[in-house]
Amino acid sequence: MTGVDLDSGAGLLHRLTSYVPNRDWDVPVDDPRIRRDLVPNDPATLPPQIKGYPDGLTVLALPRDLPAPGVPATAVLAGVAGAAQPLDAAQLGRVLFLGAGVVRTAERHGRPFLYRAAGSAGARFPLEVYASTRGVAGVPDGVHWYDPARHALVRVAPAATGAATTLVVTGVPWRTGWRYAERGWRHLYWDAGTLLSQLSAAAASAGLAPRLRTLFPDAAVRDLVGADGVHEYPLALLSLGDGEPAIGPTGPATPGELPPVELPLCTAAQRAGERDTLGEPWPEAPALAEFPPSDPLDEVVRRRGSQRRMDRSRTLPRALLEWPLAAALRGVRVPHWVAVHGVDDVAPGLYRWPDLSGPLRAADLRGELLRVCLDQSLAGDAAYVVVAAAPLSTLDDRGYRDAQLAAGLVEGRLHLAAYALGAGASGMTFLDSEVPGLLGEPDDLAALLFTCVGVPEYASRAGGRPGSPVAVRPVMPRLGGS
Repeated sequence: MTGVDLDSGAGLLHRLTSYVPNRDWDVPVDDPRIRRDLVPNDPATLPPQIKGYPDGLTVLALPRDLPAPGVPATAVLAGVAGAAQPLDAAQLGRVLFLGAGVVRTAERHGRPFLYRAAGSAGARFPLEVYASTRGVAGVPDGVHWYDPARHALVRVAPAATGAATTLVVTGVPWRTGWRYAERGWRHLYWDAGTLLSQLSAAAASAGLAPRLRTLFPDAAVRDLVGADGVHEYPLALLSLGDGEPAIGPTGPATPGELPPVELPLCTAAQRAGERDTLGEPWPEAPALAEFPPSDPLDEVVRRRGSQRRMDRSRTLPRALLEWPLAAALRGVRVPHWVAVHGVDDVAPGLYRWPDLSGPLRAADLRGELLRVCLDQSLAGDAAYVVVAAAPLSTLDDRGYRDAQLAAGLVEGRLHLAAYALGAGASGMTFLDSEVPGLLGEPDDLAALLFTCVGVPEYASRAGGRPGSPVAVRPVMPRLGGS
């Protein structure tokens, strides 16, 4: 494999959206393929938080009493499947809510803001979820959009061919591009991985055998859910069970309403990775031999929030580095490094996971991490920072998407593990050009995602239940060292 082409597709997008020290993150590179007529963070162009659909479609309100299996979050993350539960409207609703449901509300830009159960880079929440149902008790077979505000299913297309109920995760590039411009295309896949970590955990805790696929016929899945491939496109499939995914469209889908803003560089990157075959699901990794006690998954998900401030004066025990990383990286082959700042019995420095026997660099890296992470304080205040990166020479246009999604999946699992065990976590962006030097790797290395894990400076309010989100006041992150 020769790797992505830096002059086309995903490779071009990666090159043109990479951050460098001599240009502010919100200043676009001087290239005609980058849109310069869009003002980042302009309240006048703020996109709607969820997709719109016309009146007259069939709406099925999902039960608001969620049938929680009571399985510890750590058991699920360790790969221990819960006892099989019936797949009915309530259980499907639980899985959807624990990934994409609205759990908190706040006021932002003078408007109500909906926070979902799974985290999102910059709180942009650019994803939509559809359920192509087959044999779900209380839910007619069909293709349904999940309405996170009403906790309801909106039928958008007739039942698909295939046997296994399948969740389709799509991305809306303008929703994240509004803040991050074309770089937001990367965030679609980070966020999809984070969302899928919680959808998968919720399904596994109910014994529903979730199966993740990232190789699928893009055009057919677009038709299935009514995505146009420009303003919305499919990112991943999650089937419940081992049967053939229910993704064969049998009739037209109602497309819904999205702002008609295109980022052509993102469209080209997406199309470069499109395929026309259905791949095998991601392989099931062996379960971890042990897992620490924790609250049930459902409680941990509602408690989880992207930590905005951490206490750098406090350390984490070594077990809160080793076990969360082992759980988060179970079955994931994307390389990861760990910058340790404050972990008991682990010398500060840089490590290549899973080897903690000795650092690649023995040093206090707080200052360097702050610089690489655009002076965002969490990078220096965290007990440790996990770095996902992969050589571009090992990735084609589809593999680049998969690597970004895998990094998001690891981040999502780290969030759950941290909150289950009393720590906090948050994703972090970075200066791309500085990461190879930080890690001591060749310039071909593509940084994917940073995740900060540490001691929380405050406790987030637990999220609410379906139809009853909790009102919160967002905490602002610090800039610079503490």
